[in-house]
Amino acid sequence: MGIELQKTGHLSEELASLLTLVAAEIGDNSFAHNVGNWPDVPGIFYAYDIAKRVIVLADRGRGVKATLQQVRPNLTTDVDALRVAFTEIVSGRDPEKRGNGLKVVRNVVESKEIGLLFRSGIGLVNIPTGPGLMHIKMADGNVRGTYVVILF
Repeated sequence: MGIELQKTGHLSEELASLLTLVAAEIGDNSFAHNVGNWPDVPGIFYAYDIAKRVIVLADRGRGVKATLQQVRPNLTTDVDALRVAFTEIVSGRDPEKRGNGLKVVRNVVESKEIGLLFRSGIGLVNIPTGPGLMHIKMADGNVRGTYVVILF
């Protein structure tokens, strides 16, 4: 995808690299936190349309709340789980010293011309095409696993 983004001539090499980083981090999380635990359909949906300036990723995994409840059993809502995932260094793969990926995603998205819609359960993270600040709220419907739209 990164090479194709650069070939369009409409994106800088830096922005193409950062979009690749964001998509790769989110996609990797789908596998890292669900392998061996897929509730029904394993794998990830991944699509992009350079002309429409959109990347979509989705999985039918356990979701952010179920993943983080392994290390933070007191998390009771999807909104709280997304807030922790995007603001605190914590990993659902404890005792591994990880858990910075979505903070990096947030920093990149908030500082560049990239927008992010990240849904898990009934939680929703929205970072407008930027630079913009993150908003976390309850969504209208439930998403099993995660559903992410990256705009650029």
